[in-house]
Amino acid sequence: ETVSQNVTALQSTIQKHDMAIEDLLEEWEEKRSDEEIVQKQLSDYSQSEKQLLELFEAYQEQFFNLKRFADSKDAVWAKQIALMEKTLEHYRRLCGICMIEECGIKVNYDLHEVIEAVSTTDSSKDKTIAAIYRCGYLYKGKVKRKAQVGAYRFETKES
Repeated sequence: ETVSQNVTALQSTIQKHDMAIEDLLEEWEEKRSDEEIVQKQLSDYSQSEKQLLELFEAYQEQFFNLKRFADSKDAVWAKQIALMEKTLEHYRRLCGICMIEECGIKVNYDLHEVIEAVSTTDSSKDKTIAAIYRCGYLYKGKVKRKAQVGAYRFETKES
């Protein structure tokens, strides 16, 4: 009889352990499913971010070309574009976007891709940005696209 009671008690204990293991397996499966959902959402967000940055680049390229054209043809229109650009700057910063488009500064090869060398006899201009051909930008502190620039190269006057 004691053996029978021990067997019954052991069976009861085993059944409780089986139920606990099943509960743990169900919980683990739920967590794994949640993790897969989070990974999918992260992938979707990353893809959306990439597409939005591509859209931004396309708009920025068109805006830059429009500004360059207006600067050479119509002062009033150029002022209007400058005002629009100033308004947009606030929103770019809110999105973590910082433009690389300044002339007259020293070349920084992390930010600039020099595609043209412009000769100068002014040594103070050596290795500074002479012209921007395509703006670059930083996104959340990381360079997403380098600015394509022309840079001054100092050359001594030949007699």
